[in-house]
Amino acid sequence: MFEQIEETRPDGEQPLKFYYNREERVKKASSQVQDYYNGGMRPVKGIRALFYKGNKFILIALVFFVAVTWIYTGINKNVSYAKINDVSFDVQAFVYEKEVYTNIKIHNKKADEKTPPVKIDALVSFINSDNEIQDASELSLVYKNGEEYLRTKTTDYDIIRVNIKVTIDDQTRELSTLVSRL
Repeated sequence: MFEQIEETRPDGEQPLKFYYNREERVKKASSQVQDYYNGGMRPVKGIRALFYKGNKFILIALVFFVAVTWIYTGINKNVSYAKINDVSFDVQAFVYEKEVYTNIKIHNKKADEKTPPVKIDALVSFINSDNEIQDASELSLVYKNGEEYLRTKTTDYDIIRVNIKVTIDDQTRELSTLVSRL
């Protein structure tokens, strides 16, 4: 569209022509630019980039973050999942209308009709903000296969955590979860 329009210029002057010569431009450039265009000073790629002097801070921060995460995971006692003899347990606890509800989901993905039933005992302890047992209840279930639930509730007296000891055939696992306040 604009190719047909001639640029304005003062009378009697010729139109300007631009010449570009890359070699001349690089020849007049600084030594760093010349090194770059001649194939030197390429960025470091891959895992070696972490050990490059400019990225040492990032490497140290990454190592620190991973170490803190591992330490926190080791110290944290909120284990809401356990497995005993292929039977898996998931725990949830939440508050609804001044009551703390605890839900233990039991499932076994490898179970079939030939799997013998097992007796599951669970001791549920409700821990308050003073780290004392506020209430406790015992639950039992004969589990065969599929998905089953053990459920209990108690009045909420500032309960912050629920601890559960699950026992199957003299094997015990401890579970713990924080109470979710909606």
